[in-house]
Amino acid sequence: MKKILVVCKGHRNIAGAQLYLKQIAVIFPQRDYEIYFALQKSDGLRFIEEISSSCRTQIVDYDWRHLPFGISFKLARTIYSRIKPDLIIYNSSEDKILAPIWASRSFKSPKKVMIVHWAQSERDLPLFSKRRIAGIPIPSRYSIKTRAIRAQSYNALDHLVFVNQMTRRAYTKLYRLKPSKCTTIYNGVDLSAFSKAEKRAEVRCRLDLAPSDIMLLSTGNLTAVKGHSCLISAVASLVAKGMKIKCFLAGQGELEGQLACQIADLGLSSSVKLLGYRNDVAELLSACDLFCMPSLNEALGYSLIEAMAAGKPVVASGVGGIPEVITTEREGLLVNPGDVEALSDAIERVLTNGSLMESLKQNALQKVKAEFSIETMRTSTKALFEKILNASEK
Repeated sequence: MKKILVVCKGHRNIAGAQLYLKQIAVIFPQRDYEIYFALQKSDGLRFIEEISSSCRTQIVDYDWRHLPFGISFKLARTIYSRIKPDLIIYNSSEDKILAPIWASRSFKSPKKVMIVHWAQSERDLPLFSKRRIAGIPIPSRYSIKTRAIRAQSYNALDHLVFVNQMTRRAYTKLYRLKPSKCTTIYNGVDLSAFSKAEKRAEVRCRLDLAPSDIMLLSTGNLTAVKGHSCLISAVASLVAKGMKIKCFLAGQGELEGQLACQIADLGLSSSVKLLGYRNDVAELLSACDLFCMPSLNEALGYSLIEAMAAGKPVVASGVGGIPEVITTEREGLLVNPGDVEALSDAIERVLTNGSLMESLKQNALQKVKAEFSIETMRTSTKALFEKILNASEK
């Protein structure tokens, strides 16, 4: 029986990185694999509880996200020595993951893979700062140091998996990675789970929506990078024009109180609702008329693909990996991140143009079926991991 060690972060709900693990867990059947999850237990274990119903799992309490480098390094070595994994999956790309990566360098047997769930551009970490002395640009010590440390760490891995092409290109350039050890595998969704059209009337009734109300939906953690504040401001503009907008934000997070205050201050208590964590997103999508993703940065966005799979028109920010999913004017409308006026205009344009709305819905659904199914994602991921594991046996 092979042992898989996943170094990851917990979550009291199931965010994108945790959903990824839940989706790929089935490629490690319990008759052949044992999966160890190394994470801080207090962060939340909901996704592991769901995985455990079909996989053999164990939990190792390892607070790699908050420990000092030296302590994290030593603890990781102890964990590796005890478990003796065949494959280590680092399900994060934040810099705190570098300590357990460095700790693995002295162990020859486990293969090491990082899953990058973030978006990075080739323009990030410029070698020169904006400051100049006598007209000469000053080297950026931070960028140079960060590039060097990450390059040494990432090159110790056997493979890196990206959820968008933009970040893969950035990593190969910024950190001098061989293209052969970098693979993009897009997130996927279960298309059948989002065919809930028959639930529309029932769900709208539960949400106390009138037949003439226009329902906007945005799902995701309530954090600054998700851009919910911009969406609320855009709704305020649309309501002021007399549009019967009802906007629902499904998710939890650190900005919940701040967003509630913004809603109250703008007099939108009857127009914008915070739903909290929901496990019925498919049903909410069936009830909505338009899905919004106003993110300031986004690797790809499960929520975006889910909305497209549900046959909903989408207005989103043209950031990160989103343009790889949506070509503006074809599968949805893209706007600049943080541009409230552009967001408001795009929402209004879709809602007042029936032919455009129908075209976006049909094109989006075709795109998801062709490129973003969960079957495609699992098949590609399984083939890659098996190739990596088999290489270690030669």
